[in-house]
Amino acid sequence: MPCPPLIERELRVALRKKRPERRRLTTASWCAAGALLFLGFAWLVPAANLSLRLHHLLCIVGLCFVVRAPAMVAGAFAEERGNQTLGLLVLSGLSATEVFVSKALSALLIAWTDLLAMFPMLALPFLIGGVSSEVFIATILTLPILLILLLAVTLLASVLTEEEGAAVVLTAALGVALCGLAPAIHFAQTHFSQVMPSRWWLRLSPAYLPWLIWNGHVPRGEIGRNLGATLVWSGLCLVGAAMGLRRVWHEDEDAGRTAPWRQRWLQLVHGTSGRRRALAAQWLDANPFVWLAARDGQSAFMAWAVVGGVGSVWLLCWAIWGARWPSVPNLLLTVTLLNASLQWLIRHAAARVLAMARRDGAFELLLTTRLQPSDIAWGGLEALKCQFTLVGRCALAFDAALLLGGLATRRWKAPALFVYGVASGLLLWWGWAQTRGWRHSLLAMWAGLNSGRPAFSVWRTFGGSTWVWVMNLYNLRHAFSRFPTFPTGSIFEVGLAAAALLVAILAWFAHRSMARRGSTAPDQIERRLITEFREIAREPLPDRDNPGFKRWNVRERFPWGWDVVQEQLHERLARSRQG
Repeated sequence: MPCPPLIERELRVALRKKRPERRRLTTASWCAAGALLFLGFAWLVPAANLSLRLHHLLCIVGLCFVVRAPAMVAGAFAEERGNQTLGLLVLSGLSATEVFVSKALSALLIAWTDLLAMFPMLALPFLIGGVSSEVFIATILTLPILLILLLAVTLLASVLTEEEGAAVVLTAALGVALCGLAPAIHFAQTHFSQVMPSRWWLRLSPAYLPWLIWNGHVPRGEIGRNLGATLVWSGLCLVGAAMGLRRVWHEDEDAGRTAPWRQRWLQLVHGTSGRRRALAAQWLDANPFVWLAARDGQSAFMAWAVVGGVGSVWLLCWAIWGARWPSVPNLLLTVTLLNASLQWLIRHAAARVLAMARRDGAFELLLTTRLQPSDIAWGGLEALKCQFTLVGRCALAFDAALLLGGLATRRWKAPALFVYGVASGLLLWWGWAQTRGWRHSLLAMWAGLNSGRPAFSVWRTFGGSTWVWVMNLYNLRHAFSRFPTFPTGSIFEVGLAAAALLVAILAWFAHRSMARRGSTAPDQIERRLITEFREIAREPLPDRDNPGFKRWNVRERFPWGWDVVQEQLHERLARSRQG
């Protein structure tokens, strides 16, 4: 039976860009070398501990391969939508169902290749001894089913978005919700309610069985229940993706006869025509790029949705569980989550403005007008101010209310109160800086202009590395277990709080001194953004699978090779001589 042409196309693209045969060889070699290294220490470590540690290592590697799958297949539908090529598939005679099934199967085949390379090594801990048959069976069944679930979620996110990076971010949000919502309810009922929660809250989470595997004890009955629930979630996501694809299949053709409720929804998300006219009257004469960057209110709507959602959920839990709900760790985690989410959205909006214009070639037209690169950089910052000032102030007010309310949750001793005051002050300063420090988004704008990938740019400006975050969370696992009693006012906590306060004060004075001289990091990024804007816009847009992304320092130009580097050096030398 011949392979369907769409699947063949996807596999050929993956074979050319992702080099799966090399990846399989590298993965299998590293897994085999690691296993042999562990076996070499068999005389020094007891067999049971050796096999358990080897099993944990292989599980971490397998989970990393599963988690990396969305980045490989997130563009399955998002790129087609963003490039306006989804409708062209109609000309090939394929239906929406055929396109969806072909894309889903090809995505599964592409993502399965890495996991398949290390799969035989999972039997080594069981053969050595020390790992029960239940744990071994649960492991070899859980990893493929988790991969299917993550691919289903990724396909759903890819259908709902028009940009690959946004699909990855939405996949992460949906995955965290599926894995964490049910255990969070179980945890809340255990600690804040007198009613014993049902164990099904844990079984509904796809992360429940991996947690049992990590602990080394898997009841045989839990395997089928949890895997069945995971497959149900996968099926629901696939059905949702298929229905969503049918909706967007003729989206452009049906735009003129959109239902009234959908028109109102689009106005709520993207802004009304009256808002855009008011924005145009204010900025078209002063700086048209501000209007171009701020006319779509989707980023501001997302920020309002995050602030409103976090606040509503917190107040709802307070109404359900009363005085048992507010606690110091609860308040600190809520404020941290809210500030981090808002910072991500602000930087993503900053990077998206330049990245999307770079991708669709808009700068080739804009730079022929009277607009200068300095106008574009300043306009992007002003657009952020227009979109996020009000929502940032509301988030800061909510943070202050929560942290002040934390003073009434317990009886305080002086050391614990000092630690809580330092932690609250730093969080409030973080929230306040987000309502004024728009220039800190210049690095995201620079990265978005170079890469054309807004979500990737924000991830790299945050110092993004999957392995680094996994290792940090693994190393801090003991600190998380002690966090529910924070702050205790111990000598260690007081010393750590005093050191953090001193570092913050010194950093503030150093920033003020550098700002007077114009030598802060945002100043340097702004100067490079303005002086090298035209050069970057003339360069070819890097492909997302370009190996240069792995070694790219986000504060520098994208590494296009030695020839391009020489041209950049000559251009910088010419500018310095002219200056």
